[in-house]
Amino acid sequence: MTRAWLISARDDLLWFQGSVLAGIALLAFFLLTPPLEGTSFSVGHPAVLALLVWGVMFDGTHVFGTYARSYLVNEPQLPGPWSWGVVVLGPLLALIDHVACRQGPSQLGGGGWIFRHFLLFAYLWAYWHLVRQHYGFLMLYRRRAGETDAREARLETLLLWVGCLYPYVRFSLSEGYLSSGLPVLLPSAWLPSLRMALDAAFAAGAGGIAAALVSRQSGRLGPRHLLLAIVIAFHIAVFALLDNLLTITATLTIFHNLQYHRIVWQYERGKGRTPAGGILRYLALGLLLGLLWYGPRILGVALARQDLIRNLLLGFGWGVAFHHYFVDGRIWRVRRSREVGRALDAGAAA
Repeated sequence: MTRAWLISARDDLLWFQGSVLAGIALLAFFLLTPPLEGTSFSVGHPAVLALLVWGVMFDGTHVFGTYARSYLVNEPQLPGPWSWGVVVLGPLLALIDHVACRQGPSQLGGGGWIFRHFLLFAYLWAYWHLVRQHYGFLMLYRRRAGETDAREARLETLLLWVGCLYPYVRFSLSEGYLSSGLPVLLPSAWLPSLRMALDAAFAAGAGGIAAALVSRQSGRLGPRHLLLAIVIAFHIAVFALLDNLLTITATLTIFHNLQYHRIVWQYERGKGRTPAGGILRYLALGLLLGLLWYGPRILGVALARQDLIRNLLLGFGWGVAFHHYFVDGRIWRVRRSREVGRALDAGAAA
């Protein structure tokens, strides 16, 4: 069991599994605050202030962790300078949408079909990125434990994706999604029946996968199974209890934010380095990035009175996130690059 932990029982339980407690705390906060809607999105709303604090202190610093792990150390897997073009994609589409499309209800204001579909794409990519990060931890745990059963790996991967996609798809069939301002893809009259069918399919599918896994485990449960259970249960709970995509995103992501900081430090330790040269510089630069990113993304949007300005700021905010997703996907290739696993092993042994 000792080798099954990525770092140690204490560190893993604190950072990789236990960081879900931060998500639970944020979930409880959002449940206690007044409902957050487009018309109530203002600097005085407690949920908006919580989104700002989360964005600056957790999401912004974790994106800086990506850059500290890559650009500051000349990571060879980095994409070319052209990749920064994704930062302006959102604002560009907001401008095109404003000029070319008929404006209607959109998230936090008005917009045309182009920008509404851009936002839908953004949320889909964000969620795919989030689940992929959990998948990466799952594969790291398997490698650390010396697991080589390919069928078992496929079953664990399938259970993760089924368990995480189910609540996301179910939310897309809910009243919360209908009021989000994102494109409505199905007639509302179909939704109750589709939700029941989805619930039944998930119960049968996830139950079958879990049973197949248990039959292959022979009592060999470990940290990755605890992570699987926590991730799936947490995602289901968040989508069941919250009905706003902004608060859902923050609540799910703070769990990943804390995991990410620890894995970056572990990786850099295995390389004989300290991210950004030290903890104080790392946090200071991370907070600065968070302010520059989430100041416009949250406060700017809350203060803006024109839909175009709001959409430009929203598009810029997503553009920074896109660049993070793109770079992150290049530098953490567990299955393709043994160097990642070796560096984490070296960090654990240091």
